[in-house]
Amino acid sequence: MTISLAMIVKNEAGAIGHCLQSVRGLVDDIVLVDTGSTDATVAIARQEGARIFHFPWVDDFAAARNESLGHCTGDWILVLDADEAIDPLDHPLIREACQVATAQAYHLTLRNYNTSGRFYIQDAMARKNTSSYREGREYPFYVDFLGLRLCRRSPGLAFTGRIHELLDPYFNSRTIPILSLPGAVIHHFGKLNDGREKVKARFYLDLAQRDLQTDPGNSQFHFNVVQQGLQVQDWPVVLESAEAYQRLRPVVPSLIHFGAGLALLRMGRQQEALPYFDRIVQTHPGHALALAHRGIALAALGREAEAEQSFKKAIQVNPGYTLPYVSYGDLAFSQGRIEVARAVLHQGVANCPSDPLMLGGLLLFDLRINDMEQAMVDARRALEALPGEGGGLWHRLSALSEYRAGRVLEAITILERGMALFPENAALRSMRDDFSAQAG
Repeated sequence: MTISLAMIVKNEAGAIGHCLQSVRGLVDDIVLVDTGSTDATVAIARQEGARIFHFPWVDDFAAARNESLGHCTGDWILVLDADEAIDPLDHPLIREACQVATAQAYHLTLRNYNTSGRFYIQDAMARKNTSSYREGREYPFYVDFLGLRLCRRSPGLAFTGRIHELLDPYFNSRTIPILSLPGAVIHHFGKLNDGREKVKARFYLDLAQRDLQTDPGNSQFHFNVVQQGLQVQDWPVVLESAEAYQRLRPVVPSLIHFGAGLALLRMGRQQEALPYFDRIVQTHPGHALALAHRGIALAALGREAEAEQSFKKAIQVNPGYTLPYVSYGDLAFSQGRIEVARAVLHQGVANCPSDPLMLGGLLLFDLRINDMEQAMVDARRALEALPGEGGGLWHRLSALSEYRAGRVLEAITILERGMALFPENAALRSMRDDFSAQAG
């Protein structure tokens, strides 16, 4: 059985080489459809042995994907994006799956890496990265999904959907079983680029809304709007499509309930939000994302004992998800239970030692109780774990620690590092200038 790799790309010079190198020895043919790159993407791909084709971008991901399928020659087709890779550990598993005579298509695991334990996609939350893969091992958290990315090349095979394009409808409409191969992982690194993801999310929401305008009664289009609206935090849009989906379909996925609940929560309508989180938890008792936000709604409504239990349950079912630690700590602090708040935050840092939300939450706790000495210690620890985070506050507190110890030049060096990372932070510059003047 031969395998063709099908890709669509645009301006992916920084990622395409790694992607194609990760499938050496796995695929027999590389089809790359470029939709308008102006960088070195095409040249790099050609050096890696790809066959290059060009297709004008028409604001339709399915159209571009289908162009790539049309150029494939292998018995099987593997679909990847440029910011994805496959670890060598999984090459044999994928090859063996293609030898199964009765198999037509497989769902593989799509693993999305991130540096934050608060990270979630749709209504799936981050988990601590304890896997043995070489790919992605430097990133502390990930979110997994199943997606159809491996299938036989078949007549009429096609993606559908302007965004979140899918192959599943092709097989479902023909009652062809889609098998699961969760042990084969596609490692996705695109979620690590926050700036790029925000731009993409807004663009994707625009495409989803354009689809919806053509067919307001299409539940999948409403689902796409909810999914993208959550990414850009457009709460009225999320709520409108979530409610429309519920009117259209008798069975409602948890993402729709979560989208409606979170939109209402963020709009200050906690009492209306709570039933949506309750529905998710009743069906999925281990849904940490719903449990955490249920706790936030309960706390806002003054139902503090119930909120505490919800936060505790969220921590129990997913110790790598950081939001319930911070929320529980805030609740305990507001109740004057300082030692409980401290213990919860330290538990979160112990479980997620390189998470910016946890490190920042502990540091802010120090400042709220006016423990400046501990704040400087925790700032230094946070800066050592994540030198590019903290918005400048961690650098200022670390520099203050050095200054008080008489190491003025070291303090200035720390401040200048912070200025390079956060040039808009006037407090860093002011402190650097003060220390420099005292240093002579």
